Amino acid sequence: MKKVLRRLATGMIFLLLSACAPQTDGPVKLSDKVKVTRLLVLPFRDMSAIYGKSHSALCPLCGQVFLTGEVQKNAVDFLSNNLTALLKSRTTFTVITDTRADLFLSDLSAGATEKKSDRMLLMEAGRRADADAVLVGYIYRFRQRVGTSYASDSPASVAFGLHLINIPDGRSLWAGKIDETQHSLSHNLLEIGSFFKRGAKWVTSEDMAASGLEKILKTFPNP
Repeated sequence: MKKVLRRLATGMIFLLLSACAPQTDGPVKLSDKVKVTRLLVLPFRDMSAIYGKSHSALCPLCGQVFLTGEVQKNAVDFLSNNLTALLKSRTTFTVITDTRADLFLSDLSAGATEKKSDRMLLMEAGRRADADAVLVGYIYRFRQRVGTSYASDSPASVAFGLHLINIPDGRSLWAGKIDETQHSLSHNLLEIGSFFKRGAKWVTSEDMAASGLEKILKTFPNP
């Protein structure tokens, strides 16, 4: 009887792991009419600083709603630097991190979004950098865990989105997002796959964010 129960339990775990396995597609193929060689990559924007914590924030480009929360001080640099490194190592785009893009950020901080949409500002920043497309990210949450890797009082939670915008016409060419809070196995048995993948540990916000970037960039276009 014990052997039968053990086999049933093993089978259930296998099925759950299979169900939770990510269904990864390949990179998105751009239209033949879209030519992207030079890609401007802008720093992430902290949307929690704009909306405040625990608010429903609209993505400026697609209108999707995210719940804002704490954003660590190092979050913008961490995500921006990791994103740039991944793009340079995995794509054949000429990646631009041009200082002229600071004009875009200056416009935003000066309240120019009341006069121009984010999409228009992105297009202007891309033209100033002589780019074909611009990639921008928005951070809504980047909360560090409270506790250790084996005992957490408050788990890590991250939410951010990426958008690739065509410079000539402002069309969205690609988008990806991560909105995740780690839960214990007892909280949701269906998360058994990610639970064991993370070594049955409570991960840091950096670990979760880096993993999220890797995941969504698997579908990022590559010329």
